[in-house]
Amino acid sequence: MRFVKLFTCVSASTLAAACSWMGNDFRDRGNDYLHAEPIRPIVVPSKFKAHELSELYVVPTLQTDGFDLTEEFETPRPDPLNTTNLQESVKIQKLGQRRWILVSSPPAEVWPRIRNFMAQNNVPVVDADASVGTMDSAWLQFKDSPETRDRYRIFVEQGVQPESTEVHIRHLSIPATEAPEQTVAWPELSANPEREAWMLDELATTLASEASTGSASLLAQGIGGGPKISVKNVNGEPVLRMALSYERARATIAHALRSEGFTTFDDDIDLGIFYVGYEKPIDPEEGSWFSDWFGGASEAVVPTTPYTLKELLSNLQLEDTPANRAIFNSLEGLSRGKKLTDVPGYLVVVRGEDDALDIRIRDGYGNRLNNRLAKEKLNIIRRNLI
Repeated sequence: MRFVKLFTCVSASTLAAACSWMGNDFRDRGNDYLHAEPIRPIVVPSKFKAHELSELYVVPTLQTDGFDLTEEFETPRPDPLNTTNLQESVKIQKLGQRRWILVSSPPAEVWPRIRNFMAQNNVPVVDADASVGTMDSAWLQFKDSPETRDRYRIFVEQGVQPESTEVHIRHLSIPATEAPEQTVAWPELSANPEREAWMLDELATTLASEASTGSASLLAQGIGGGPKISVKNVNGEPVLRMALSYERARATIAHALRSEGFTTFDDDIDLGIFYVGYEKPIDPEEGSWFSDWFGGASEAVVPTTPYTLKELLSNLQLEDTPANRAIFNSLEGLSRGKKLTDVPGYLVVVRGEDDALDIRIRDGYGNRLNNRLAKEKLNIIRRNLI
């Protein structure tokens, strides 16, 4: 058996060497179109009749973020297939005092299911605006609290992941002796957290028990507005734009930076900076035939660093530019201390305000990364946001 393995290795080596004899006779033309220039249209002599030809196929407008065409084109690999995305999941997420339902289906499919839930439980809906994703119940009176009137508002929003939905609930209560007003000022937090939790749990249980039929509401196609997460070009640098509150963005980024190959070495929440390492996860299904024959399967490597975040920030060697000052605005100076040697990992910097936060990734010295590498790492972070 050992002879067969040795013979196979020798044959493979000989074949690889033989292929190298052919040289580089066939030029790669894959990037030729990037250098193509427009040519003048054919001029037809005046003695002939000329008919202007229209495009046979409509050429769509090029959607580019501004830096994709500045580098050599490379066919992107598809995102890893997450088996949890193949079936619908319903989860209750919590951050601080806020709880919400996360459904792995688009809002247009979740909206009619919520309407059906309200109808099945005899909860009248007095106002429903699919354009903004709000659904208001009528004033209710629970048997165990006849002294109050209660009302619910359900918010349906886009989730942070593509084709996902967030369902938030607010509860309002007034004395039963008080006449309800026509216009209601909904609070930031529910008047009674227990009443909110009850409705949230009931709705989540119903959504989880009912399999999605895939039907969607035409009126709810635009629920939630634009995406909460997107990759933008800011001064030529890839940036992850987040339409979230700072508190939630900080929490979901901290979660993402501990997933899919990322390791968090250190962080400073007040400065909004994370010091992380990255090692590409090993796919157990992608073992080479060498490892299949000779064993010795690779084990996941956990990144390490000899430095702390404080040491890195105390020894920055950055150029004093407006962009760097805006990113590291909380530090006293951009060029100070000594230059550290062989700094591994990346700095992930959070800047901005609620609903307009920018996430950048730099190398361990705080310098910009190659655009393609930066987008690659930002997309990994994006896939693991919750």
